[in-house]
Amino acid sequence: MKNIFLSLLLITILQAGYSQNNLKIFGHISTGPELNRNIRLADNSTQAGYDRLLLKMNFGFKYLYDNFTFSGRVSTGNTAHPNSPYVYLGNGYSRKSILLDKAYIKYKHSGWTAWIGKNSINLWKTNEILWDNDIKPEGIGIGKKLHFYGDYVPEFKINTGYFFINSNPYNNTKIATTFDQQNFLSFVQLQTIFSINRHHLILSPTYFYGNISKTFDYNIFAVMFHYKFLYDYIFYADYYHNFSTYENQVDVNLQNQKSGFDLGLGWYYRKFMLKLMYAYIEKYAVIDFLSQDNWLLPTTDDSQFGSNFKGINSRFSYKINRNFSVIFNVWYAKQIQYFSSQNGLFEATRMRLEFDFKF
Repeated sequence: MKNIFLSLLLITILQAGYSQNNLKIFGHISTGPELNRNIRLADNSTQAGYDRLLLKMNFGFKYLYDNFTFSGRVSTGNTAHPNSPYVYLGNGYSRKSILLDKAYIKYKHSGWTAWIGKNSINLWKTNEILWDNDIKPEGIGIGKKLHFYGDYVPEFKINTGYFFINSNPYNNTKIATTFDQQNFLSFVQLQTIFSINRHHLILSPTYFYGNISKTFDYNIFAVMFHYKFLYDYIFYADYYHNFSTYENQVDVNLQNQKSGFDLGLGWYYRKFMLKLMYAYIEKYAVIDFLSQDNWLLPTTDDSQFGSNFKGINSRFSYKINRNFSVIFNVWYAKQIQYFSSQNGLFEATRMRLEFDFKF
């Protein structure tokens, strides 16, 4: 598949010509050290801190033809962990791989947007708690933008999508025909945008359904709020609740852990950006293996994923120029609820410095 994609990319470049305005070549390289400290495991034992040097890269193209966009991208990654594009430098680039990250056709016209293939999910969100940006599902996405010419509701959007999941931690289903697929997800999102003077507000209720197996599903209602004021400050708040019931399906200590929220504040000053965030995400408030994996909750297996934690994240970035940035993140997280087999709670701190280059 990768060889086919790269061959098509080369043919497209030769036929269209790199200098033409309707062909865009882009890429991204990010590298830097990561430090993991103060690690306490669920058996109340401590784990020695460890450091690693990370690298992620991607390379792709977009070709514009009338109202259509043809695009594809390859990226570093690990098929066992789709929400992480990083490879670890040293130790022979352990678990390194190059994946087909995007391959889709998109159509835009008269406020409508529709795409089919493998692409970033067309879900507006304030952060990556509900969906990790590194996960590119295969499926169909549709959106419609409406404009109201008044002082209070200038713009309204509707987004929806239907996507397939071939690999998940809850069963061993790997092969299925498209519409017999056991594991899929869909969503419907309404987004209202208010812009008055120097104030910009977005309110977006979302219904998210994920069928992880024939007996295990998610019915998540999320409300996402974003408020930008004085051009330099951003406040956001999100609430998640899963209406599914899990009696006799999951760990008894976790079956009612189905709500969560997060709060964030950002400040921009010239080339600087500072962001502070607090999150409280119960085990089934989100689809945890599709959530952000940066909140370090170390386990010897995959029982934790990206939920059942509370913690803080601070992010500082400096934009050297339009293509190059330096980003420093600190995460502290602690597990909320015991599993029945545990007698303690995970707890850890992660620090990451990244040198980020885009072209």
